Amino acid sequence: MDEFAGLKSNASDLRRVDDTYNIHGVFCRPDGGSPQNPSVIQLLVHGFTYTDQYWSPPVEEFQNYSYAAFSCAHGLPSLAVDWPGVGLSTRPINASDVQYPTVAGAVSQVATHLKTASILPGVPPFRKVIGIGHSAGSVALTFNAIVDGTQSPFDGLILTAGISLGTDMLPSVSLLTPAPDDTPLRWGNIDPGYLTSSIRFIFYPADPTAFSPRMLEFDGFTKDVATVSMYVQTPGVLTLMVQQYTGPVVKIVGSGDQVLCATDRCNDVAALTASERVRWPKAQSFEVVVEQGSGHDLNLDFKAQGPFNTFVGFVNRFSSL
Repeated sequence: MDEFAGLKSNASDLRRVDDTYNIHGVFCRPDGGSPQNPSVIQLLVHGFTYTDQYWSPPVEEFQNYSYAAFSCAHGLPSLAVDWPGVGLSTRPINASDVQYPTVAGAVSQVATHLKTASILPGVPPFRKVIGIGHSAGSVALTFNAIVDGTQSPFDGLILTAGISLGTDMLPSVSLLTPAPDDTPLRWGNIDPGYLTSSIRFIFYPADPTAFSPRMLEFDGFTKDVATVSMYVQTPGVLTLMVQQYTGPVVKIVGSGDQVLCATDRCNDVAALTASERVRWPKAQSFEVVVEQGSGHDLNLDFKAQGPFNTFVGFVNRFSSL
């Protein structure tokens, strides 16, 4: 098996890393009564410059934006994790160690652990794991599907804000800043290969009345890091064929996504579905859903409850297969 899946990086040489990382995660278990499907768990993977807080902003004011709470209320447990290098997970000294093979490998091991061991006393292993990614988190799940193929621990993939994009569609590198330069008090001693961005509005709909300005402010306060390597590798991963993954797949994008849909490419859902399906020839099923009015961060604008219902619907459908 080629753990690099043919991936190349202009930022740093790909190499095998034999190391151990602590992966931070937040587990949400339905409160009271029986879970809707106690043998299924969602593994939630955040995007570029975010953490597990994308799935559950830790402020009471923003509870309507918590997908973890929403899905728990619908009887579905979840585990939201931080990538290696991000949030409360282990941060390698060298940012070049955090590439898609690293992140995908870590997420795959977490998913396997969820199926084979108890993560907390009284919580038995789960029979099925549904992966839900956001943006670069969707790319990491895609890379895992490429590498693990039929052996993937994921029984279904919900890839949000993760449709294919060319290098010309990648947010300009000018929007990114080496983390030590951006916030020296917080990140002054880390490798400048870790990047962040203070420009957050691009992740929301262009219409400023479509989201809360307080959420945009909170987004800026809680931003985290990603790496040069992953920025460079993103378009390449999305051009690779996912030859052997056989589970069901859905890609969900917001019509107001300023990153992925700015050129009206999401208007024709049938054409978008056809172009995206080509790279998943053995998927059990494949769909594309365009959430009207939602931005790149589907979870964080006023329309969030619509995507949340869509996510839960697909989790329940995939769990029954």
